[in-house]
Amino acid sequence: MKIRSWRRLLIYVCAGVLGFAAGAASFVLGYKAVQSSKIIREVTIETGTPIVFEDFLSAPVPKSGFYTDISGIDTSVPGSYKLIIAFGKFHQSVVLNVVDTTAPTGTAVPQTIYCDHLPAASDTVTDVYDLAPVTISYVTEPDVSQGGEYVFQVSLTDPSGNQTIIDVPFTVIDDHTAPLIYGAHDLEGFVGSNISYLDGITVTDDYDPNPEIYVDNSAVNTNISSSFPVTIYATDENGNTASVTVTLTLRVKPDRYYDPEIIYDMARRAIEQNNIYEEDMTDTEKAFRIFNWCHNNIHYIGTSDKTDWTVGAFDGFSTHQGDCFTYYAVCRALLDVAGIPNMLVERYPITWSPHYWNLVQLEDGLWYHCDACYAYYHEGYYFMYAYNDLNHSDHGYDVDAYGPEIHIAQDSVQQYVNYYTLEVEEH
Repeated sequence: MKIRSWRRLLIYVCAGVLGFAAGAASFVLGYKAVQSSKIIREVTIETGTPIVFEDFLSAPVPKSGFYTDISGIDTSVPGSYKLIIAFGKFHQSVVLNVVDTTAPTGTAVPQTIYCDHLPAASDTVTDVYDLAPVTISYVTEPDVSQGGEYVFQVSLTDPSGNQTIIDVPFTVIDDHTAPLIYGAHDLEGFVGSNISYLDGITVTDDYDPNPEIYVDNSAVNTNISSSFPVTIYATDENGNTASVTVTLTLRVKPDRYYDPEIIYDMARRAIEQNNIYEEDMTDTEKAFRIFNWCHNNIHYIGTSDKTDWTVGAFDGFSTHQGDCFTYYAVCRALLDVAGIPNMLVERYPITWSPHYWNLVQLEDGLWYHCDACYAYYHEGYYFMYAYNDLNHSDHGYDVDAYGPEIHIAQDSVQQYVNYYTLEVEEH
């Protein structure tokens, strides 16, 4: 009886253990199934966004996290990645999809160009942003052969095919006009000295505010006394070019000569001490007062040292006497200091004697004859004389010596010139 009882007891115990084990296994499997069902098998995120573990859960899962090391995943690059999530002692495979559905962004840069000078598409937009490299191109090739106002479309496209169209305003300039060169005149200098080829030269253009200026002095030999051609070129940014050729005459420096800066210092002192003009005056007002002062403060004696203009000016400022060359030279020094373009005019043909006066450019861009010298054959002095004002028997000159760039006034403005008040009415 005892043996049977023990066997029966053993059978009961084994059955209980097996039942418990089966129940435990069933519990574990049930737990895994429940927790696993909370894990989302496939997650899609936009490029550039972080990987967030909670995105893979529909509900909290105890003791869960990434089993896969995700630190090496670059979310700026589209792609699919297999990951493993651990929860407790269990693992679940999932898929992470990184996709790019965001189009690039950018800002239009309005363009002002010349005909047939189409810029690269990449130059027409700025602040371009995308996580991936962006291809920038014109939607259709713009036609910029004609001037006008246009809007051309530029495409921003990333490798995923996302596209943004930018409207770029274009102003197309039809420019075939070369720059204008003003103040070109024949030059004088001394053998072996530096030459200011652009002295008195100004250049303007209808579109380019700073045309390039080039001087071709390849024919000049500064070691000999002679005359040489010098060509001045002006080119705008569209490639339109103008040129003018002048003559440079070199001579041996005379024994008596003064550095121009010495003369300009004398001129500045004369302006300050005699209050010849005020700095806020116009060029016309300044020039009028310069010629008036020279006429009234230099005594005509009929002779002067004409070795060089600097000599004539030095003697004029020092002695306050001389002849027409002295008046010319002193006026030149004062005009130079005032920044007013001017040049020498000589009587031609020479009749009973040489004569010298100034040609002056004023605000209207025209050049006027101005002569401060006293003469028995005319009263007072000349200011702003046009070509038609001149008595060509005493103020005749070689018109051909001044190129077309020197626009000498032809029609009289003397009706607007007041020699008593030193004012010139607007004309």
